[in-house]
Amino acid sequence: MVVAVAAVALGPRGQRPVNAVMLGAGAFAAAFFGLRGVAHPWLAGGAAVIAGVVGLALGAVAETWGTAALMAALFAAAAGTPVALLKHAWLPVAAVAGSIGLFVGITRQRRLELVLPPMFGAAFAALGLSIGFAPNNRGAALPWLLEVWWVLGLAAVLAVPFLALSMVRERVRVARLEARTRAMDDEDLKKAIAERQEEYERAAQEEQAAQQAHAALERRDPEGEPDQGA
Repeated sequence: MVVAVAAVALGPRGQRPVNAVMLGAGAFAAAFFGLRGVAHPWLAGGAAVIAGVVGLALGAVAETWGTAALMAALFAAAAGTPVALLKHAWLPVAAVAGSIGLFVGITRQRRLELVLPPMFGAAFAALGLSIGFAPNNRGAALPWLLEVWWVLGLAAVLAVPFLALSMVRERVRVARLEARTRAMDDEDLKKAIAERQEEYERAAQEEQAAQQAHAALERRDPEGEPDQGA
């Protein structure tokens, strides 16, 4: 629930806690289940703790690469899991999908920061509610959340207002930025005019003097007057 609140309340900056939690949990699970039963019994647990800490630090510190690593993991898991269930070679498929996810995470970071925090926030909120209020030993205030489909449905329902809030905040931010940019442009224009005010006044005075001289010449030599020398 804390991660859900942070992801939604912080806006685009909520991507950091999401990256930290997901990468830490994913690295821990991959190391623990991947090394379980290999060599010493403590190897899986020790490696899982180290991998979890590294994933947590990467997600919390490296914003760009944390998002890219999260997208790579999501793409690899989404593509490799069905292939593994079909008993085929899933490693090449997961590697290719992971590289695509890495590219998407790097090139689409700003858009992902608007979409991923509210979506993960909705998922974390639904999961937290199911853990805290669905079990019988905690009062069973929401017993229907013991069903997976109800939890997924609640996450989908919560994702709608969270996404709407993210989009509204982004539009407000863009509108403020545009207004600030216009104000800065107006100030720069006023400053440039003030700096060249003397040049404008000098040019206007020269133009006025030239017009007065031309008018004086016309009065002394009006058009159509016969030449005295003739």
